[in-house]
Amino acid sequence: MSSKTSGWLLLGLLASTGAQAENRADRPRLQEITDAELAAMRGRYTLAGNAVAWFGVSLISQWHSADGQQLNAGLQLNFDLRSGSPRFSYQPTISIGYDDSSSVALNGGSVRHIDSAGLANVDGFVQAVQLAGDGNRVSNQALLIVRDGNPGEAGAEQGPLALDQQAGPASVQAYVDGQRAGVLLQLAGQGQVRQWLGNGQIGQAVALGSDGSWVSNQLRMEVVRTPMSNGVSLTQNVAQALASSRGLGPIGGP
Repeated sequence: MSSKTSGWLLLGLLASTGAQAENRADRPRLQEITDAELAAMRGRYTLAGNAVAWFGVSLISQWHSADGQQLNAGLQLNFDLRSGSPRFSYQPTISIGYDDSSSVALNGGSVRHIDSAGLANVDGFVQAVQLAGDGNRVSNQALLIVRDGNPGEAGAEQGPLALDQQAGPASVQAYVDGQRAGVLLQLAGQGQVRQWLGNGQIGQAVALGSDGSWVSNQLRMEVVRTPMSNGVSLTQNVAQALASSRGLGPIGGP
């Protein structure tokens, strides 16, 4: 083959390659999305063929101090989504008791300080344990359950917006307002135990300045899904497939 012919062939291949590259560049492509865009979509979808029927959150806090104080608080939040409009219900419970069998005396000779203000600067799920004492047993537990089935009857009966009780150095509170919900246990001079939802947080925190306490925070979230009818499921699947294919252009082939 002559050098002249080889030159024309090389020019032709380069032109063809450039045209193909330009053609492919014009096609819509899959693009990576930012964390902010992901955050806007997070938590809005379930697997095709299922619909969320009920969502519940349970907060239970217990504190048994070394000197016999027994503080308990609970809050149940229910969101029933089976009807056309969501129904919200809640039920707080609180109690303060005393164990006479306890003979442990608190150390009154020192003052212990704990600062938990920094927790307000954290977004999302928060778990914190701050201890300025010895012999304490503390646990923060969170459980998420997603199941299929029927949630049964509507949730707990509507309770008061807030319950609070005080007995000597002990105080207990369970509350629901427009922005927050939670439980709070406090013992003067010994610390506090709390759980809360709101302001962009789900939190569990224990701050103790005493010795020999037993503390438990339990948070349980439950989602109940119900299967949709075949017709509704098929319609949803087709709609999702069409929406997912928009802007992708031809996939495969030349």
